[in-house]
Amino acid sequence: YELRPREIAAATMVLGMLWLVSIFGNSLVCLVIHRSRRTQSTTNYFVVSMACGDLLISVTSVPFVLLQFTWGRWMLGNVMCKLVRYVQYLTPGVQIYVLLSICVDRFYTIVYPLSFKVSREKAKKMILASWLFDAVFASPAFFFYGSNRDDHCNFFLPNSWEGVIYSIIHLLVVFLIPSLLIILFYQKVVKYIWRIGTDGMTVRRTMNIVPRTKVKTIKMFLMLNSVFLLSWLPFYVVQLWHPQETDYRKSSLVFLAITCISFSSSASKPTLYSVYNANFRRGMKETCCMSAMKCYRSNAYTITTSSRIAKKNHVGIAEIPAPAKPVTKDSIYDAFNREAKEKKLAWPIQSNPPNTFV
Repeated sequence: YELRPREIAAATMVLGMLWLVSIFGNSLVCLVIHRSRRTQSTTNYFVVSMACGDLLISVTSVPFVLLQFTWGRWMLGNVMCKLVRYVQYLTPGVQIYVLLSICVDRFYTIVYPLSFKVSREKAKKMILASWLFDAVFASPAFFFYGSNRDDHCNFFLPNSWEGVIYSIIHLLVVFLIPSLLIILFYQKVVKYIWRIGTDGMTVRRTMNIVPRTKVKTIKMFLMLNSVFLLSWLPFYVVQLWHPQETDYRKSSLVFLAITCISFSSSASKPTLYSVYNANFRRGMKETCCMSAMKCYRSNAYTITTSSRIAKKNHVGIAEIPAPAKPVTKDSIYDAFNREAKEKKLAWPIQSNPPNTFV
């Protein structure tokens, strides 16, 4: 691909660091949500789905792309080439529809809490529908990509009219339309939270009835959506306007750049969860130090009330009854004999103080 050793080394370092952060962070997300009941909410079902998608692209796509540039050619055959490119199309499509499902859940939870509720069963159906829909919609990648005789796995869609039509439809259905819906829903949610009109007057945020925890959740998902959309936008745009793959150096540099930018989204999600979600931080501490009593003492409420680890290790709050005070005849009237108590607490006063003057 006519790449210099410094360029390959820089790409290896960047992708390697992102790969390690993505593998460790998203595995920790799944583990924390699985082990801590505090984090087992309907919204976190969607979070686990996105973490699984990030793990999928981390395991089945990024290492093989890095090997392609390290070796200078594709050595894994035609089937693996199709599979790697298929995962690159599958994962962002699934995640953007999961983000749209989260947006719908937040919208109805805050704006219309009594009209519609996304239960756990509905959340599972929405996640399954997102995976099935994009699994079918990304299937043309098996036909457009492949490894040619020069041991080269294609970077971009072909310049034929079929490739152009598919890239336009894919850009609209998988990226632009869901992005516009997400922006529209969150615009209504933000307007509802920060500005509630009452007879033409604007109510301040501090007077809002929306709980502060839900507001923090909205802030987290606003940041998450912004990072995701900005990270994957170059990937979809370059599929339409890309350099000719006959110029291997130029096309490989463009492909490396958009791969690093898009994959940074997978590495940034666990960081955003830990920054914006206090329950996730507590669950992470609980998971990382399961057997340390210091951890149990610092997270006593979390462990004793909502944790599976506490149940397995028999950790809990023991209800020890207070020792019963013996009741005597005089103790019944102690609480009401205020004058006697005052005489006991006061300093003794002499009846005839001496006439001493200084």
